[in-house]
Amino acid sequence: MSPAPEIPPSTKRPFLSLRQTQTAWWVVLFFFLCGVLSAAQLVIWLAALASLALILWSRGEWVRLPGMRVYWGMLACLLLPGLISLVDAINPDRALSTIGRLCAYGLAGCLFMRLAPSARQWPTTVLWLSGVLVLWSLDGIVQEWRGLSLSGYRVFTGLPEGHKVTGSMGLDYGPTLAVLSPFLFEALRLHGRKLPWLWLALPLLAVAVALSASRYSALLLLVSAMLCGLVSISHQSLNGYRNALLLALGCLIGLLIPIFVIPHLADRLAIVWHGLSASQEDLNVALAFRPELWKASWLVFTDHWLNGVGIRGSAQAIQPILAMSPGFPDSMLRQPWHPHLGVLEVAADTGLIGVIAYLMLLAMMLRLMFRASAKGICGVPVFAAVAILALFPFSSTLSMYSFSTGSLAWPALAMAAGGYFSSTATT
Repeated sequence: MSPAPEIPPSTKRPFLSLRQTQTAWWVVLFFFLCGVLSAAQLVIWLAALASLALILWSRGEWVRLPGMRVYWGMLACLLLPGLISLVDAINPDRALSTIGRLCAYGLAGCLFMRLAPSARQWPTTVLWLSGVLVLWSLDGIVQEWRGLSLSGYRVFTGLPEGHKVTGSMGLDYGPTLAVLSPFLFEALRLHGRKLPWLWLALPLLAVAVALSASRYSALLLLVSAMLCGLVSISHQSLNGYRNALLLALGCLIGLLIPIFVIPHLADRLAIVWHGLSASQEDLNVALAFRPELWKASWLVFTDHWLNGVGIRGSAQAIQPILAMSPGFPDSMLRQPWHPHLGVLEVAADTGLIGVIAYLMLLAMMLRLMFRASAKGICGVPVFAAVAILALFPFSSTLSMYSFSTGSLAWPALAMAAGGYFSSTATT
């Protein structure tokens, strides 16, 4: 007589049925909502509240997931230094608010880990995610061409060196496209031979990133292509090397086309090139006064080298230093500025303790990505790559602790951990 089948706990049943669908539509919808940041924020808060309620209702069963300790361990790499930095926090209210948000990512992760696409769902899911990226790319290209995005947003013209394409998602347009580009690269790896026309989406995405006039976004797109190329090469097949080469070429072609067509983009690069060989003042202007921000942030770090000035405190701490700097315009002091360099922001906010923990987080994410790739676990390397790009150490646009960054990084990391540990637990 065969043993009776195990009845799954009540908190697992809905997710078991969801994993039987052909496409993980909830994943497609969430990352589509990342283009409307307030909607993504609302989803994360609702997921956190729902998880908290389910923890109480299930008497802790909700958090008993394979890989949950690892996910919280990665989150702790930012959370614990943030708690330690509260001792000397220059702005305790803002630090506590950010720490509360990090805790919300942890609670929401209980849901996102369960929503990781199955191996059956992954090929069609990533194809639809690529469709979202193509839609956003066309949105920006139409905005450059007509002056209005598909939803009616005007091109951003508040820059002395020219305009910026923002599509319908605002100034985060370029970085968001670059961070989510691994979805398109994965679709090309899985479907590129059967659907050769899909390769046209690669230069289309790169053109949109170039139109955003964000030099960092262009660099991040190339880093993304390198990461995904390494994953392809790790399979040690001829197709893997071919895909890596095509990714690099497609990105470079797409990034270069607008530079030859649109004068102000070429002028922005020329200003940087001239600044590198000219005076410090010219370099400052060429890099949008970021060197001044880096100098001020470094001084804050050296003054509070152990545990920093509290999460999101560096924006306030550097203001007096910038005010005394002859190289920083007085007109720019009217608004707060964060360090605009990811690892330096971590250093200023949480000190040496935070930097060490942050490097541990990067190592853990890279390890998860390459181990999943070696074991052939679908989706996990891509979600891990998205998280790495969102939390990239040389980020010069978004704050490491901003909602824009966290809304991309932590749900993706939760799905990476959920997909990896659920797969290894069943083998």
